[in-house]
Amino acid sequence: MADVILNHVRKTFGKFTAVADADFHIRSGEFFTLLGPSGCGKTTTLRMIAGFSFPSGGQIRFDDWDVTTLSPDKRDIGMVFQNYALFPHLTIGENVAFGLKTRKIPKDEQRKRVAAALEKVHLAGYEKRKVQEISGGQQQRVALARALVIEPTILLLDEPLSNLDAKLRDDTRSEIKRLQRELGITTIYVTHDQAEAMAVSDRILIMKEGVTQQLGTPYEVYYRPDNRFVAEFIGKHTVLPAVVEKAEGEYCTVRLREGSLLTGLKKHSASDVPFQQGAEICVALRPECIEPAMEHKDNLLRGEVIHCEFTGMSANYLLGMAGCILKATFVNHVPDPASIGKSYSVHVPVERVYFLKGEKEK
Repeated sequence: MADVILNHVRKTFGKFTAVADADFHIRSGEFFTLLGPSGCGKTTTLRMIAGFSFPSGGQIRFDDWDVTTLSPDKRDIGMVFQNYALFPHLTIGENVAFGLKTRKIPKDEQRKRVAAALEKVHLAGYEKRKVQEISGGQQQRVALARALVIEPTILLLDEPLSNLDAKLRDDTRSEIKRLQRELGITTIYVTHDQAEAMAVSDRILIMKEGVTQQLGTPYEVYYRPDNRFVAEFIGKHTVLPAVVEKAEGEYCTVRLREGSLLTGLKKHSASDVPFQQGAEICVALRPECIEPAMEHKDNLLRGEVIHCEFTGMSANYLLGMAGCILKATFVNHVPDPASIGKSYSVHVPVERVYFLKGEKEK
């Protein structure tokens, strides 16, 4: 296993900057995810780590080994592509053995390693089958076996679950995480699916337009977003503009645009939030942290119900508030369709109010 270090890596295509300044350290044995919307630079970053694309500047190292300009076959990596890239004219066993064959591994050793790799991904005995005879989920596992059979130092996965249905995605991502823990291999995973990233990752790097927005554990990026983009992309927070009314001790009270006052803890804030009276900041509220008002007297918000839906385990509400939309999710709650168009009050616990630096609204 190896550490992967990117030192101020950038990639440009003419005047377009795909990756501005990737500067981070992936630890040996870590499950590390590059996350962001389409076009943010995550796949370009992965391709530079793999050697399919060379940086326009900066350095890439595996431990102390400079691999910046090495071709993929010299980097000791295994890669699973989004479309699996399996050869339809070869059997499952031949597909898995392809990397071993190019490395001129003896045939007896190839058979042993192919069988072991297929067993790891729960496809033992599938050696003689054709690619078109197995399901999409099984094809994904064949691609994973092919990447692992060469015993790489680093495993790279480029949106490997995007072609699967929801149930298969859940099952397969659990399988990938199980294998990664079992093998202890350094794994770099690309996805645009926030839930997927949260479920499998030790740490997540969030990107937007080629620029790193935040690097942290799933807990950190969800509960402690660094900026508005991360808050809205990861946790589906509602971000509301506010003005600081007072900040005393560990508490801060802000006034929202429609006049409501909200109090939260200063420690529940990004590092660059100004807390002086009159400062323009933002409040980030996660839908699942908002509660029906019930008997609460403070930290109340009121809005008009513009939409409600029942998902089985929860009810989702959208409340219109002075030009803003507040999202609220109530667990074990059956919504009342007759509430649409009516006023509705909700409560936000003090410990669930998160403060962000004021930013220009989208």
